[in-house]
Amino acid sequence: MKKHLLYILSLSLLCSCSGFLEPLPNGSYNEENYDDYPKIIRGYVEKAYDLRPSSYISTDYIGCDGLADNMTWSSHTNSNYKLATGSPSMGDYSFSSIYQRDYKAIYYCNLFLKDNVGLNTRYMLDDDANAKLQKALHGDAYALRAWYLYDLLKFFGGKSSDGHMLGVPIFTEPMDPNTADMSEIQRATYEECVEQIISDCDSAYKYLPLGNRDFLKENEMIPVTGAVRYRRMDGASVLALKAMTLLTWASPAFNPYDDLDRWDAAAKAAKAAIDYKMNVEAKVLNGFDPAAAFIWKDPNSPEAFYISNISSSSEYETAFYPQGFGGSAKFAPTQELVDAFPMANGYPIDHPLSGYDEKKPYLDRDPRFYTSVFYHGAKLARNTNDTDIMYTFDVAEGGNDAPGRGETSPTGYYIKRHVYTGWNKNDNTVQTAQSCIFFYRWTHMLLAFAEAANMAVGPIDETTYGMSAKQALAYIRSRPLEDGTEGLGASSDPYLDDVAMNGGMLAFNELVKNEWRVETCFEGHRFHNVRRWAKSVDEINVDIHRMKVVRSLDGKLTYEKVKIESRKYPSLWLPFPYMEVRRSPLMVQNEGWENWN
Repeated sequence: MKKHLLYILSLSLLCSCSGFLEPLPNGSYNEENYDDYPKIIRGYVEKAYDLRPSSYISTDYIGCDGLADNMTWSSHTNSNYKLATGSPSMGDYSFSSIYQRDYKAIYYCNLFLKDNVGLNTRYMLDDDANAKLQKALHGDAYALRAWYLYDLLKFFGGKSSDGHMLGVPIFTEPMDPNTADMSEIQRATYEECVEQIISDCDSAYKYLPLGNRDFLKENEMIPVTGAVRYRRMDGASVLALKAMTLLTWASPAFNPYDDLDRWDAAAKAAKAAIDYKMNVEAKVLNGFDPAAAFIWKDPNSPEAFYISNISSSSEYETAFYPQGFGGSAKFAPTQELVDAFPMANGYPIDHPLSGYDEKKPYLDRDPRFYTSVFYHGAKLARNTNDTDIMYTFDVAEGGNDAPGRGETSPTGYYIKRHVYTGWNKNDNTVQTAQSCIFFYRWTHMLLAFAEAANMAVGPIDETTYGMSAKQALAYIRSRPLEDGTEGLGASSDPYLDDVAMNGGMLAFNELVKNEWRVETCFEGHRFHNVRRWAKSVDEINVDIHRMKVVRSLDGKLTYEKVKIESRKYPSLWLPFPYMEVRRSPLMVQNEGWENWN
């Protein structure tokens, strides 16, 4: 790899957004306005933070569950629905905005980092506080540049039309849009992108506080670190970013010869993040508890490594509920996702020991199912108070929430995860709750470690990393749910035991994949995961089903799975935005999208 690889950002990108270059210093500071200079320099980092998404209801989060097989859309005019079902439009490509957003943020990071201008700017009168803030902001810029580059790599990295595994353009300096030469813009290799991300992570770790928590000794008496930085990146979140990057790099799509060193590196990185939680945050009173439930509506959850800005609205409720309960049912879980949830005894529904009954498909399922999906007959209790039932879902044909009846789910299922069950549009005073995106959380690191450690040394090796892949999954499967229900492995988990002891590495890997699916549904991981796990596009071009529920005159219910659509991708990779390829002769399009040149 070139030691200091620079790729120029396209002129179209730099000029595509109104106010892209604001606020920027113009070199004309005098005694009257010089005091504003530190604010502007710091503003580069703040702008990069402000560009982050803050809701799962976006193309790059819940939309990615739909691009895979966890979810679909009620509207067939949705651009992502068209992309997933084989009729995408160059002029209505939602990921173009992500491409522009991420590079815009990287541009701001580079402005701050250039010539160490941000590190050498005085922001505060107190020397100690100023030094801490200088370092923290410098670390922010490196961390954010890595985070946005990884985001670009997830979406646009892949095999090019000429057969090479390519990433995205890298640039480590801000380029003047008036002098940028589009003929020089080209994609770095995938490996070069990974190396750049890891390099920036390592640089960020040197400058950032280990954790944005007041109880850490290094944050004592300093007003610019600790909890005042919550929602920003810290050393621990950089470890998480590094782990996810290395996990992707180790995955089959990018590691066709199964290089075990890559799996080993990913396992070590994830374990470093896990160790931070266990050895630092778990050691303080009321700190992190690995056996505690994760609360989605608690942005201050000790499980979090890195979160978005916090909002309070009813966007999830109005988007997920049916019209019968004040919503518009824009998104719908698939039968494929429902079938992925095991039984309460931990066995998959197709296992002979599961006890699954096709005539009673929602009986005795994994407790996580009941906190993630509304199904026929499910009751919506106010704040899990079973004596205050606000709504009962009726998706049987002719029922109020059945497919085809106005703003209802096309699959017969509704999303429960992310909603606040204290919300009721009919209340005199409608209650809302805080929400955020958990970019990285404890569960993600356990899953990353379980996957990587298993592929490196198998499921039960406790010596190599100080924890086995099986132990990591046990943490996840045994923890209680946010409604107080015990986890499926709280007392015993015979299926996990059997797969770990007798199934071997490949069988355990399939279990890890399924845990990724059910644990992170509607978080946006599924599309990236199925692509990094796949070796051919046939593995992601799957059929999507709904559940048809028929109620006879005597009230008896029958259930039938019905195909409603198929995923139809020309390749494993997403296309680069059409105009970016058109305007730069060295930009090579991804495989399968040659007609977007």
